[in-house]
Amino acid sequence: MKNTISIKAEDFLNRVGQFFGIYKIHHVIFWAAYYIFWVSAYQGLYQNFNHLLLVTGFYTISNAGMYYVSQYVFIPKLMKTKGVLLFFLAFFLLAALFSVFMKFGISIALDMDLEKFFQTSSFQIFFIYFSSNVFTGGILLAIKGFLENRKTIRQNELREKERIESELNFLKSQVNPHFLFNAINSIYVLIRIDPDKASETLIKLSNLLRSQLYEFSTATIDIQQELEYLENYIDLEKIRKGDRLQVVFEKGDGLEDFSVAPLLLIPFLENCFKHLSSHTHQANIVKINIEFSKGVLSAYFYNSKENSYKKKTDQTVGGIGLKNIQRRLELLYPNRYQLEIHEFPDSFEVKLRIKIDSHED
Repeated sequence: MKNTISIKAEDFLNRVGQFFGIYKIHHVIFWAAYYIFWVSAYQGLYQNFNHLLLVTGFYTISNAGMYYVSQYVFIPKLMKTKGVLLFFLAFFLLAALFSVFMKFGISIALDMDLEKFFQTSSFQIFFIYFSSNVFTGGILLAIKGFLENRKTIRQNELREKERIESELNFLKSQVNPHFLFNAINSIYVLIRIDPDKASETLIKLSNLLRSQLYEFSTATIDIQQELEYLENYIDLEKIRKGDRLQVVFEKGDGLEDFSVAPLLLIPFLENCFKHLSSHTHQANIVKINIEFSKGVLSAYFYNSKENSYKKKTDQTVGGIGLKNIQRRLELLYPNRYQLEIHEFPDSFEVKLRIKIDSHED
C-alpha cells in the first residue's frame, strides 16, 4: 500500500514538473513576486500608490524583456554563432531601447514631466533606467547560465557514470562465459572417465555460479569473498587436472576489512590454467600470492608452460584481451594500479598492485 502511494505521489510530482516546464508557470510566479517585492520596497517613496504600481510595472516589463530577449534570442542567435562581442553590443542596445520605453512610457502613464518630478536631468533618468536594465538582465542571465551549467555538469556526470557502469558490466561479463565454457567441457570429459569426480566438479561449479549470480552483483565485495572464489576455482581445476597439478596459494597478513571489485583477480588465475604446461614427468605448477600492506593490494600469479609455446599476437588473459583487463582496471582504479605481465620460455608471471583508499567499501 505504501509503495502504491509513493508511486502515485511521484507520478503527481512528475506531472506538476512537466506542467511547470511546458507552460513556464514558475516564470509567472517569479515575476509576480518580483513585482510585489519592489512595490513593497518603494511604497514609502510614493504618495500616490497608483503611480507606484505603474512605475514598478514598467520596471518589471523592461527587466523581464531584457532577460527573455537576451536569453532566447541573443544568446542562441548571436553569442553561440557570431561571438561574444556582438552579443554585448546587442545587449546594451536593447537596454537603451527599454530605457527609452520606460522614460516615455512612465511619463505618459503618469501624465507628468519626469525631469520636474524627480528634479533631475533627462540623462540621469535615462541612466537610472539603463543601469536597472543592464544590472537586472545581467544578474538573471548569470543565474540562468550558472543553473544550466550545473545541470549540464550533472547530466554529463550521470551519462559518464552510466557509460562506465555499462562498460564495466560488459568487461566483467566477458570473464564468465569463458570460465563457464571451460568448466562444462571439463565436466563433460569427467562424466566418462570418473563420474564421481564429475559430480564433485559440478557441485564446485554450482557454488561458483551462485557466487557470481548473488554475491558478485554489487560494485564491490569483501576481499575474503574474492579469495574464497579463487580457492573454489582452484579446487575445481585440481579435480579436473588431478595429480599432475601443483598449486601453491599463499595469502599474506592484512587480507581483511576492505573491499575490491568482484571478479577482479579471477582472469589472471584463469590465465594460469589456460596456459599451464601439460608435463607428464614433472609437476605443472601454479603459484599465487596475495597480500595487503600499507594500503596496497599485491597479487602475484605464476604458471609453468611449454617451452614450445608460441606467444600469440593477440595476447589474452583469462579469455579476454589484455587491453580489456587494463581498461577495467583503469575504470575501477584510475591511476591507482600497476600491472606487469611477463612471458618467459617456460613460464608466465603477472604482478598486480592496487592502491586501496582507506579500506574502501
